[in-house]
Amino acid sequence: MSKEEAVLRYKTAMSVFKQWLANGVITHDDLLEINTIIAAKYGLSIRSIYLENDLLCKEKRVSNGTAKGGRYGQENNQT
Repeated sequence: MSKEEAVLRYKTAMSVFKQWLANGVITHDDLLEINTIIAAKYGLSIRSIYLENDLLCKEKRVSNGTAKGGRYGQENNQT
């Protein structure tokens, strides 16, 4: 199986499990475990850029140009 085919099959399988998560059939922890199993099944490294991993720490993520505590470090988002 080519790398492209492996990634396609991995993504297809994960889309089903992500739908299960959205429907409450499985938990987020279940999805993480499934991700590891499916990646191994298709020969993908757990550090592969093609995986569905969220590598950013959600608590420190900048969203829409603002960060916790103010806009890029300014208190109370004041300019």
